[in-house]
Amino acid sequence: MAQELEFETKTLVELDEFHTLHTFFQTAGQRAITQHNHYFETPNFALKEAGSALRIREKNGKSTFTLKQPAQVGGLLETHQVITGNEQKQAINENRLPDGEVLQHVTSLMVHSNDLRFIGTLTTERLELPYGGGTVCLDKSSYLGQVDYELEFEGTSMDHAEQTLTSILNQTNIQRKKTPNKVARFFAQKANGRT
Repeated sequence: MAQELEFETKTLVELDEFHTLHTFFQTAGQRAITQHNHYFETPNFALKEAGSALRIREKNGKSTFTLKQPAQVGGLLETHQVITGNEQKQAINENRLPDGEVLQHVTSLMVHSNDLRFIGTLTTERLELPYGGGTVCLDKSSYLGQVDYELEFEGTSMDHAEQTLTSILNQTNIQRKKTPNKVARFFAQKANGRT
């Protein structure tokens, strides 16, 4: 089990802006990594109400069970737990979530693990690049019949992340858009009856 603070900010971009960002960061010849985020929630959205999200991320042949929740110092506190392929299958197919630190933190939010259900998968093709003392992510995400493009910057603090993202957008003449996180966009699409 590991915990980390994450200070990230993001904006959705149009496809042509996504291409502009690839040119700006000189990404020719670099390959994106595909990751699958399998989301879990209660029928009454108890995690969402707590400002939290629960997922299993499948990436590079490994599966990581993660709870994201608001951190007291700003940003997000992520609790991670590496799980086996069999544990991932049981979680998705049987709603049997792996025991451990992640579920202990879920329980601390007054959410009962027996109430959690697999609700769907969001797939992201991500290109990560070091930039400005942090990490730039260029993401193409597909979920429930929707495709979107996103620029994300993860920094050392929220101020650092915000300032760097603003600088990138100014340099590329891209307008910032109000951008919910991936799980919120996934839930919005699901609420619209998409499967």
